[in-house]
Parts: sequence; structure tokens; C-alpha cells
Amino acid sequence: MNNYITRINGLSLENESQYIQCMVMEIAHQLGFREMGIYRYNGEHESAESRSGRLDGIIAGMNHGDIVICQFPTGNGMKFDSDLIKRIKAYKGRIAIFIYDIKGIIQEDRYIRREVAALYNQAEVLIVPSLAMQQLLQENGIKKGMKFVVHEMWDCTTEKCTSNIPEYKKEIHFTDCKGLEGIKEWKHETVLKIYDDSIDTKGLRNVLNMGKKAPEELTAELAKGGFGLVWHQDGYDRRNLEYSAALSTSRYISAGIPVIVPRGILSQRAIEENHLGFAVDSLEEADLAIGRMERAEYQEYLWSVEQFAPVLKGGYYTKKCLIDTMQAFYTKGADRLSIPSRVNDLDDYRFAAVAMNASYGGNFGLSWTFEGQPDGFLIYDVSGKLVGDIRNISQHYFLVKGYRSGGFIIKAYLETWKGKLVVAASDSVSPKTRRYAMPKVSLIIPAYNAEDYIYRSIDTALAQSFSDLEIIVVDDGSTDRTPEIIDWYAEQYTNIVAVHQKNKGPSGARNSGIIRANGDYICFLDSDDMLLPDMVAGLYDSIKKTDCDIAITSAYQINQDGHEIFVRYDIEDDTEMDIQDFFKEYYIKECGYGVVVWNKLYRASLVKAHLFPGLTVEDEAWTPYILSYADRICYIDGRSYEYDRTIRDFTLVDKAQSKTREEQFKNYRDSVMFYIEHGNTKRIGMLKKLAHKRLTEKAKVFAYAEYGELWNQIEKIKYNLN
Repeated sequence: MNNYITRINGLSLENESQYIQCMVMEIAHQLGFREMGIYRYNGEHESAESRSGRLDGIIAGMNHGDIVICQFPTGNGMKFDSDLIKRIKAYKGRIAIFIYDIKGIIQEDRYIRREVAALYNQAEVLIVPSLAMQQLLQENGIKKGMKFVVHEMWDCTTEKCTSNIPEYKKEIHFTDCKGLEGIKEWKHETVLKIYDDSIDTKGLRNVLNMGKKAPEELTAELAKGGFGLVWHQDGYDRRNLEYSAALSTSRYISAGIPVIVPRGILSQRAIEENHLGFAVDSLEEADLAIGRMERAEYQEYLWSVEQFAPVLKGGYYTKKCLIDTMQAFYTKGADRLSIPSRVNDLDDYRFAAVAMNASYGGNFGLSWTFEGQPDGFLIYDVSGKLVGDIRNISQHYFLVKGYRSGGFIIKAYLETWKGKLVVAASDSVSPKTRRYAMPKVSLIIPAYNAEDYIYRSIDTALAQSFSDLEIIVVDDGSTDRTPEIIDWYAEQYTNIVAVHQKNKGPSGARNSGIIRANGDYICFLDSDDMLLPDMVAGLYDSIKKTDCDIAITSAYQINQDGHEIFVRYDIEDDTEMDIQDFFKEYYIKECGYGVVVWNKLYRASLVKAHLFPGLTVEDEAWTPYILSYADRICYIDGRSYEYDRTIRDFTLVDKAQSKTREEQFKNYRDSVMFYIEHGNTKRIGMLKKLAHKRLTEKAKVFAYAEYGELWNQIEKIKYNLN
């Protein structure tokens, strides 16, 4: 027995129906489905004989008893769709209909309602985007006993990943211009970017027409920052948003930007609960909200979106929908899908497991949830051997993954047409459980081509006396054995999380770690450095005693000649102070190693709201920036961190110093200007003093004094910063 899913062909991917069906088909292929291709054509005057021959070709590969998921409508008209269903049923096929559009029902056309209901009633299962649509169909002629599966949200697996970190921009992207009738009356302060060549925006204030763009180009443009807008003022399209999620919602989120939606639509709850954006009653309200929004609030939205986007890019909602649909064919009962299950000896970890006959060549599927959230799906043969693995498909999995000695066993009872069957998890699953408690501290290690020394850093992290520690190692697109080493550690130790990504540089790697961090506090370790055993414990104890935002410690620097330098502030151990006093008395005078990120413990909420900028000298830019948003700091003395310059031939700092003096100075100038422009405006005075001091110091180091023009730059900056 085979499983099929239909897909329309013959249109550009710029057509939304074609785009969606191609995406669903791509995900279905991963689950073992075969394609039943349907060509889009104008068959208004086609004879019955011609259509019959066309249908014979479409279902040519089908056998008796096969399951077919039909993506409707096909665009070929109601007669074609009806005849397709009849032809599949003639082969004893079992049918599920994946519903995208119920225009006739929403528009209250009685004739179309009867026709649609008659078509849908030929299926065993209906896939709908919401419970509201399910209820609407049931009220309009759908037979009693029909099984429903709710799809909830579109995925966006075909969107290319971008390395951009969206910028804080007070602008709105709008990709569905037919939904905004008032473009020519746009009088708001927020910039509106539209993507439609057919609309003339000449002379319009704050409206930019970016032109029609291919999906990849559009994603790249959206990823630059701002907000995505989902909007229909009224009419059928506006009402349709109450029953189904717009593709543009997922496209914005996948591109990495938050979303603005109208109140009352289906997506509002998901958007607000996951902090992916906000809902408004009018565009005036959206304009005012963006105008009042501070950078920190926007960064909070970005963090939530960054967490949620992998769910859509991984095809989670479509996978779950297709799996639930296959399960529905083998589950008794109707209306609301009910999954019979029994779980043994797992109450303390709050697991719930379900199993289904998914008809994967006679194999069986086992899925489970954790605290109400879908968590994983596995495929077994009849002997219990693992033959397929779809894990890591939910955001929740990444946040709470862990290990437990002894493992667990899931036993679930499956009710099929053959009777009750038992499916048990294999040994490959048994060591992998969820951590019951969240860690108190998250340690982030960015790594790029660090195979020769990354193990040293990880080992010193594992050797910490502090027990509630999560270690997140981010492989930033390494081309050596670094990914292999990181994965080995993640398999061996309960508290290590391995993250792999395309190369984004140190800032991008640290941001990826920050986004995935579960601890109340965050600290950093470079891949070629080492921690002393009590560093995290000392910083944590100090910050908890004082309730400060940031704890700072001393460090050892090991130079390339092997000589050790103890770097510290002349501050007594366990001292706490106001950030203004710290800057005035110590930081500006003895900045030195204080600009680095790695000798500090930060309150996680503070860091998550202020991610790293993508600058060459990122420490110099970010550390004063984050300090400016803190209220109080505490300091502990003693040897805690080893900054080792003997490990490799050159560090990132050495790389920076290989540039010309002019390039070096520009990099430092860009860094200090970052915290001047984006730091806490309440602390702008201390930031300006620090900026001028640092620039002057660097100019002397780079021997700029001999060049009059370069010294003029320094004086100009001094003038601007005073």
C-alpha cells in the first residue's frame, strides 16, 4: 500500500497556491509520500472523454487501497475536483482532503455550499486550518462522523536562511498589496515598503515600492529588519483570515522579523502567546505602536522570532498534520481526533506517548509529547527496529533536551483495524529524555575551526564546581573536525547542547547561543581559552547575594611568549556598586581587559534584549553597550579565567591587527560609535568619555600621531562626543 499527495503544476512559484502545494509536497516526500501530479489548465469546455483520459494518467501509479491526500482546490474547477475524487474511490482509494480555500461557504453562496459539502463528504478525513473552519463546515452540510485534522499554521521550508540579524528599523513590509486598499492615503510616520510593480507610489510620503521579487530576494530584503504586516481591511479576504493563517505570516517569521496582524484573526493568539509581534485594530494604531517602541522591546521580539522560525523552516506543522492524518485513517471515532494511548512509568517526567500505524511500507510510527507540546516522531518496523527518525521538529525539543542514565521505555497501545498492537521504543531512544529543571547558568562557547583546542575549553567548562550549568557550543560553519568533536561531547554529557550553523562570525555565533540559552544568567567562553574550576560558582554566588545585573571577575592573560599577566581592577573582593560609579572610578580609567565579554556573568533577560552587532571588533562595541543598560555590578577578585594566546598561531585580535592602520582605526571607531548611538541614553555622558579615551589610546598605538589628518579625525570625534 502506498501513500500519495496531490500537487498542482504549471504555475510560477510566485502563485501562492503553487508555492504552498510545492512546499507541502516537499515535506511529504520526507515522510515517504509519493506525488500525484495535476497540471493546471483551463478545462471549462473540456469533454467528459478528454477529462476521463486526463484522470487516468494522473492516477496511473495508484493501486487498490492506496491513501491519497488531495490538496484542494486544484484550480481546475469543481467538476474536475469531483471527478478526481470519484476516480480515486473507484480504485478503492482512501481519501483525505487538504482544504485551502472555502470561498463559497464564507460568501454564503447556498448552491456552492451544497456542491462543496457533497465533494468533501466523499473523504474520510478533512484537513482544516482551524477549529473555527471545522465548525463552519459542520454547520454547512458535512456529514456526521467526518474526521478532522487541524493544520494551524503554514510552514516556510523553501525560504533560504540568511546570515542577517534584523536591524531595529521603524518600517513595515507588506507583501500582499491587494489587502491594503489605502496605500495612496498612507499618511503615517512609519515607512511602508510594498512589493508590487503594478502600484504607482510616486509622490506618496513614506511609501517605497520595492518591486516584485522572487522568494529568495524577498526573504533577504525582509531579513534586514522592521515589521511584517498581514492585513485585509474588509471583505472576503479579511473574513478568511479569521478561519485560516496567511502564508505571509510565516514568511515574515521565517525571515526573522516580527509581525503585525489585525485583531480577531486566527493567527492573533499564536502571535501574541509566542511574542512574535502584536495585534492592532487599525493601521494608525500600528504606526503609533512602532513610533513608541524602543530598541530593547524590538530585540525581545527578535529573540522570540529567532526561536520560533526553525519550527516553520523545519516543516513542523505540515509534518504533524500529515502524521495526524495518517493516524486518523486507523483511529476509530469521529469529529474530534482522539488518540488512544497508555504510558507506563513516566509520570515523573510528564511524558505522554501515542502510536499509530502510519503505513510506511508496513512499518509503525511512534510519536510523543512533553508537557503538552509535540516533541518527536519515530518509525519502526514490526520487530521494533528503528528505521526512521524525525526528531528536533519542535522548538520545545531544543530548549529542554537532555539525558538521563538508565533511559526510559515508552509503551503505547495502538488500536487499528486489526486490533490492539503494542509498539515499544528502541534503545536508541532510551538515553534521551528532557531535563526536568531549567539550568541556572548558560555558558556559550562560539567555535570556528577549533579542532586542535576546543576540547580544552569544553573540558574546563565540564569541570566547573557549579552544577546547574548548561553548556551551549556553537559551531560557526567550521570546515575541520570541530562539528564532530562538539557532537561527541553532546552525546556524552547531559548538559551540553551542540548548535551548527552557517558561518556568521563571532557575533552571529554568540547570538545563536543566546537565543537558545535557558539559564537565568549567561556567560561566555572563547574556544581557545580556559575556565578555572570555581569561576561560574563565584560569579553566580556574588550576583545572587547582591541582586546585581552583571558580575565581573579578574583573569590571567598568557602571552605568546608564555608570560602570564594578572589583569584585574583595584577593587576589593565582593564589591558591588552603581554602574555610574563603576564607569567613573574604574572603567574609563582602567578599561583594558574590561571591554572583553568573557570575564563576566550577565542577567539573561538583559543579554537577550541586547544582542551582539555584526562588527569586526565586537567586544569593544558590545561590552560598554550592555554595561550601559545595567544598574549595578559586582566584582570578585582572584584567578578565574585564562586568556591563552599560545594555543594557536593567531587570534581574532591578531587578525584585526594584520589590517592597515587606517582600517584598524576605522574598526575601533565603528565600535565606539555603536555604543554611542545605541547605548542607554541615560548614560550617554559616561559612554562619550569612554569613547574618546579609547579612540585616543588606539590612535597612539597605531602611531597616528605622525599624520596630521588622522589626528584631525580624533579631534573631530572628540568635538562630536563632548
